[in-house]
Amino acid sequence: MPKNELIKKIVDDFLIKKEGKSVLKRIDKKNLISEGIIDSLDVFTLASKIEKKTKIKINIADSKIFKKFQKYKTLINL
Repeated sequence: MPKNELIKKIVDDFLIKKEGKSVLKRIDKKNLISEGIIDSLDVFTLASKIEKKTKIKINIADSKIFKKFQKYKTLINL
């Protein structure tokens, strides 16, 4: 499975578990953090899950990386 598809599955599963399936409707138009879909703990949790499954090192202390968690499209293309 390509890396971005794996990340998409991880993110989708996380969001569905947290908010329900309806969260994925128009998700690409939303700011995940400012709209309260994910919070700082969720960013840490998602980064950890993505790191474990893909072996990609994610430094969420880096503001450029943290910013990628605001939008769905940039998040799944880490």
